[in-house]
This record gives sequence, C-alpha cells and structure tokens, in this order.
Amino acid sequence: MGVRISNKHKRIEFRGESFPLDVRDDTFESQDLFRRAEACIMRRNFDKAEALLADALKISPENATYISYHGLCVGMLGDLSEAEQLCRKAARLNPVDPIILVNLGRILLEEGLRKEARALFSRAYDIDNTSSAAALELSGMGVRRQPVIPFLPRTSLLNFFLGKLRHRILGYKGLGWKKL
Repeated sequence: MGVRISNKHKRIEFRGESFPLDVRDDTFESQDLFRRAEACIMRRNFDKAEALLADALKISPENATYISYHGLCVGMLGDLSEAEQLCRKAARLNPVDPIILVNLGRILLEEGLRKEARALFSRAYDIDNTSSAAALELSGMGVRRQPVIPFLPRTSLLNFFLGKLRHRILGYKGLGWKKL
C-alpha cells in the first residue's frame, strides 16, 4: 500500500480513495510567499509567517497546505481554537498529506490532547514513513515509563502518586531528563 500520484488527473490515490493535489490555484507568487513563510516558521517568527500565509491564501484560498501552515502560525500566536478549525479544514481537504496531519497534531498537542495528537502523528508516519516531521514529533513525545509497582495496575492511586514522586525526583525539566 502506498500513495500513488496521478499527474494526468492531478489527484492522489491512497487506499482506494482519490484526493485532489494542491496544485489547482498555485501561482509562482503564492509558492514564493509560502516558501518565505516556511523560512519564518523555521526561525519561529510566526507573526511574519502568518501575514505571508494570509497573502498566499488570498491567491490560493483552497490550498490545504497553506491553510494548515496558517493554522499552525495562528496556534503558535495563541488562538488555539481558530488554529484547530483551520487545521481540521485542511485535513478534510487533503487527508493524506502527512505534514497537514502533523500540523493538526501539533495544535492538538498545544491544547493538551496527547492521545489524539499521537494518533495523528502515527497516521502521518503510516502514510509516509520518510516523513521526518512525524517521526520527530513521535520521538519528542517520549516513551511512557513502566509503573513504579508493576504488579499493580497503572490506574492504582499508589502507582499514580509514586510515579509523580519519581518524576519529581528524577528532575524532569521541559525538554529532557536532568542528570542528578
């Protein structure tokens, strides 16, 4: 199973379903604006990237990739509900593009919806296992540790509080484990 792109009909075929490519309304100008916005996103300059993507969307209003990145920028600027709506709209327009699913997952992760975000990252990785963004997000979420008392269920209050204590003792600080 894989993704097959039909240039004749400008569609993507995935698991028996067919979806349009994002090339309908692309112009050189909108592609240039998108490339500049991507560079701003890499530098974490979301204000400028959001403005560039808004201009690109004026030219290509139905481009799912542009909508998805615009939603990501809006979310990183603080409006998570609007960002989720934009990213979900992009995912409806093109549900087989891994980066669109990753951007939606990033917004859901910002909202604290880890399970849904992990499912989207996994789905993006299943569609294209060369997608470094999906792999990076999955690895960044980490691996769940074993319960402190393995013969008790994970939902046990004793395991819950001992796990919190272990977490504090090991000194978790945002991005990684601190050495004692």
